[in-house]
Amino acid sequence: MTKSQFLIAPYLLLLTILFYLPLIVKPNLLLNRGNDLQQYFWPLFYYTQQNILINHSLPLWNNLFLSGTPLLPDPQSFLFYLPNLLFLLTPIDPGILLSLLLHTFIGGLGIYLAGRQAFNFSKIASIFMASLYILAPRLAGYLEAGHFGLVVSLAWLPFILLSTIKIAKKPTIFWSIVLALTLSQVYYTHTITFIVASISSLGIFLSTIFSNHFKKWPAALTFFILGGILTFGLMAITFLPQLEWTPGTTRSLLLTSPQTYPEWSSLKEILQIIFYPASLINGAFDSIDTEKWLSVGLIPLILAALGFLKINRRLQIILAITTLAVTLLALNNLSPLYPLLLSQDWYKMVRVSTRFWIVAVFIVIFLTGFAVDQLFKQKSYHKLLIIVMTLALIESLTLSWAYLFKPLPPQKQLVTPKVLQFLKADSEKFRVFCINRCITQKDAALNNLELIEGYSTLQQLNYFKQSWQLTGGYWDYYTLAIPPIGLESLQKLQPDAISLGKFNTKYIISPYQLTNKNFLLQKKINEFFIYQNLLFLPRAYFRASKEDIDIKAPVIFFSPNHIRIDTSKNISNQLILAEVYSVGWKAYLNGQEEVKVEQTPVALRQVTIKPDTTFVDFKYQSESFKIGSIITSITVLSMGMILLKKVRS
Repeated sequence: MTKSQFLIAPYLLLLTILFYLPLIVKPNLLLNRGNDLQQYFWPLFYYTQQNILINHSLPLWNNLFLSGTPLLPDPQSFLFYLPNLLFLLTPIDPGILLSLLLHTFIGGLGIYLAGRQAFNFSKIASIFMASLYILAPRLAGYLEAGHFGLVVSLAWLPFILLSTIKIAKKPTIFWSIVLALTLSQVYYTHTITFIVASISSLGIFLSTIFSNHFKKWPAALTFFILGGILTFGLMAITFLPQLEWTPGTTRSLLLTSPQTYPEWSSLKEILQIIFYPASLINGAFDSIDTEKWLSVGLIPLILAALGFLKINRRLQIILAITTLAVTLLALNNLSPLYPLLLSQDWYKMVRVSTRFWIVAVFIVIFLTGFAVDQLFKQKSYHKLLIIVMTLALIESLTLSWAYLFKPLPPQKQLVTPKVLQFLKADSEKFRVFCINRCITQKDAALNNLELIEGYSTLQQLNYFKQSWQLTGGYWDYYTLAIPPIGLESLQKLQPDAISLGKFNTKYIISPYQLTNKNFLLQKKINEFFIYQNLLFLPRAYFRASKEDIDIKAPVIFFSPNHIRIDTSKNISNQLILAEVYSVGWKAYLNGQEEVKVEQTPVALRQVTIKPDTTFVDFKYQSESFKIGSIITSITVLSMGMILLKKVRS
């Protein structure tokens, strides 16, 4: 980057701050929408932060919700996403806002560099492209929905574009490393975006090679493949555990019961949102679903159309086919290919068809940049073009702000601080179940409460099936929440005391009265009934036939990755730990002799101990994690040595 290019950074930073101004002035518009950010990402970031600062270790397991669930293989855990180190330096609320702002700024800078170095556009055209990227209405949609991973992934996509074209034109190992670094960062932020970015990178590479630089293809292909190998190396630490864990998760339910979104009401709805969303601002604007928010602005579309007319025929064909394919996917239920798409497993697993729309956004930005670059060469167009560009930026900012200022949705029925204080007053190790998910995962994290229920894109199938008995409800389809949102009102849930007891559930909270005789009403706080489960079992216990003996096995040490149980009573040779069974957990008698961790019929962990066993260590030690750690460490070390050698030379 030259000195003059560095001067662009302050402008892009100020523009980014302008875009985020509504969220800076009113943080609740971002942090208190009851969306994915508040329900999922905030609790995980806080949980990770506290474990690193207090336990001095990275939590590979999440105790907060769903009776315990893996973090290591979870695609949205952000455990190894290095920019999240920011949360060790700041409180979570300002850290989230600062992180999002900085990622958007980095993305804008990446678009500028791609315009200048990959496409050889003029400075004015590249700045305009970067400005459109920063002010993109699609970005506002991600923010409104709390899609943290999608927002931060936008920071790295321009650098993937830049490095791919650089490798195709002037292949060097430096650009292979840049490709690997940025592509792996997208992997750690959003899996579907990573897949889209990988396929797009391959398509851009091949089209660039065959269009202009076919003679250099052996070297270019070598460095592109090297970039792919390095990407795998940087991903391996979590990718291998994901391969091991994912087959046992609920994502496979989408194959038998497809849920594809968004569901469009008419072609008119789509056209209005894409081409003339401003007409909705005073009407149905607030009701536009995030996944339907595809607008890029009318003026940028007009400029993109001009750019399309000016590019060469081969590129026109490539972009037209790509745009058509993305559009047919985004149309979902209105697509003429819908029956065919529903027969494809990959389409059903994606679930949200508009995830591919980011490709269309990049095409529009590229074409607008090309149009401005060509038109600005004619001095007679300068004044008019500057006016049009200014109007385009104003339109994008207006649409984005309008979406960010959407009214906050009505808050669901939640417990009061008095309920949380009541639960915290009990020092015993236990779980809580609120029938209508009245304790948010954020409140659970802040108050160190462990929940039976939960909200996550992936759940373990063994727990998913067990949750029917736990909650007293039934559903056989993919859902983000356990129990599914609103199920308590449809089925009037009456949970099972025995099952909940086995899962160390001491308190059940309900907005209505429960009928199970083993639920003892403790008190009613506002509209919530708080019951104690008389069949509550401790976190760890011996399997014994006599009901009158104390089967409790005391928990000596408890952390996400390591649990130590006192077994000196030796009531029986069967020890049950009321934690969800999952691959990756190992057990050691007296901390040394490894024994098999078995799964009980209700999906808990069980080990067989010996008469001389005084304690048992449960440790989360996934073999795939060990292998992945070695691969990633070697990759990082190799890349570091290459870069160091390059700097010295």
